[in-house]
Amino acid sequence: MNIKKNLWLLIIFVCMLPSVAWAQEEMSAEEELDSAYTDINEHMELFQEELIQLNALCRFRMDIDMEMPLNEPLLDVLSERLKSLSMAMNSFSTRWDTYSAAQQVYIADNDSLLNRAALIQQMRQAVTDTLALRQQQRDQLVAFSTAEQFIWGQDKNYRQLYKKAVQYSATPMLAAQLEKVKAEEQALTADVNKYYSQAKEAATTFPGLQLRMQAMENKVFELQTVSAKIQEMAYKPFIQRIKDYLMGLACVAILLMGLNLLKSKLALVKQARDQAKKLKGLTGGQHNYPTI
Repeated sequence: MNIKKNLWLLIIFVCMLPSVAWAQEEMSAEEELDSAYTDINEHMELFQEELIQLNALCRFRMDIDMEMPLNEPLLDVLSERLKSLSMAMNSFSTRWDTYSAAQQVYIADNDSLLNRAALIQQMRQAVTDTLALRQQQRDQLVAFSTAEQFIWGQDKNYRQLYKKAVQYSATPMLAAQLEKVKAEEQALTADVNKYYSQAKEAATTFPGLQLRMQAMENKVFELQTVSAKIQEMAYKPFIQRIKDYLMGLACVAILLMGLNLLKSKLALVKQARDQAKKLKGLTGGQHNYPTI
């Protein structure tokens, strides 16, 4: 009887073994999945913290004023900083893309991980945009510095071109050389205008450059004045040159006469004002009108 009982117990135990093993296997799979989720979440937190640090480093100030020279050392430091940040961002993108692709199945199956992955993508785009903006601002500063150096260094070139134009306009036999000088001047003025436009765009981005921009505008106006004189150069007979010279003297004489006339009128006004003050002092500031 005991043998039969034990036999039945053995049979029942053997039948229950697969169920117990399956339950243990299912529990082990769930634990492994939870562990995988936890590990992925920790890795994603590290990626997110790295992005936060990169974002903070990209938001450095770029204020430019009159006292800050836009020389090569300063621009080189700025360029190296942006280069370092770009390399760090590229390294992050490579590592993140590789990791997220490898864990894509787990991330897609877990809402928390999926939301964190979407947040990391948004943060990465924000850092990328900030870096692009900083690079654009750096390029504008380089353009402004280049424009300053180019425009302020053109006085000698314009003087030489003007001197040649005057010489070549003295005789009709040098008309070809004169036209060549005019063409050379036009090309130079085109470069001046190009650099001026670039500088003006940079000054719009950086208000601290406005005073330097005004000085550059004055210099460009001076160069444009010389440019107009060069383009007006043409051969004129000696008689015509004498007439132009006399006309110039006449204009100067008329201008001086006008200034002298204005000076005389101002003197009369001043004299009348002084007499009025004296009269007021004699009457004690009171007016005595006759009465009936």
